[in-house]
Amino acid sequence: MHPETKTAWFDGHPYQVESCLTEVAQNKQSYLEQDDPLPNGTKRYNLEKDNETVAWIEIAKFSHHQTSATFYYDPKAPDISALVSAMIAACKTTR
Repeated sequence: MHPETKTAWFDGHPYQVESCLTEVAQNKQSYLEQDDPLPNGTKRYNLEKDNETVAWIEIAKFSHHQTSATFYYDPKAPDISALVSAMIAACKTTR
């Protein structure tokens, strides 16, 4: 599978972004499950919905006050694309 990717940058530290994404996921009847981090320290999460992994998320400190999150998901899943977009939109406006 060649996943669709979407990267977003957020103002805030990684733990703030992780917390926000976790909360939004729960509000959308899904949840984040922590995966093993990458060798460079980037945190990885599986986005779970209906007992299956529907996306992967990598969260990394981008600069002193910014965090990046890259989402990987099935390009043929418009519901997951909408979920990812909703998570990004909600957390970009949260401090």
